[in-house]
Amino acid sequence: MRLGRTESVADGRTLEALERFEKFLEGKDLRLTQARAAIVEAALARSGHYPIDELIADLKRRGIRGSKATVYRTLPLLAEAGILQPAIVASESRSYETTFGHDHHDHLICGPCGRVVEFGFEALEALQREVAARYGFRLERHHHELVGTCPECLAKEGGKSEPPPPSNGAPQGG
Repeated sequence: MRLGRTESVADGRTLEALERFEKFLEGKDLRLTQARAAIVEAALARSGHYPIDELIADLKRRGIRGSKATVYRTLPLLAEAGILQPAIVASESRSYETTFGHDHHDHLICGPCGRVVEFGFEALEALQREVAARYGFRLERHHHELVGTCPECLAKEGGKSEPPPPSNGAPQGG
């Protein structure tokens, strides 16, 4: 890796992500600059879903100088490289989550309060593979967001939640 700076990388996962991103950028005739490397490191240090402004605040706390524009231009590149992905695109707030080194999952999102439940459901995964095969597609990635109303918000409305699905392969909270 040719960062031209003092390496502050603490773990193998971060090194692997930086190497992947550097190769990805080379394919686009771009360089892994210090600012881009710092953005990768800050994104990998975060967990869960985070708004872009929180990532920018993390960079400032680390003493990293860089423009907001650099962060906004780098995040789609990181998504294309498979290091993070846009999350919560159903709401008006744009956020991301780091996916590199994490198991795949999908999302249930409560429209009224914004609560996010991460889940894995093999039947859904199998169904999308079947759909892709039917149309001759090779699946490379996907992003599912199911938007509704969580049990707490339903209770506040005085409504009733649908009964939970059976426990065999049911969505899991996260």
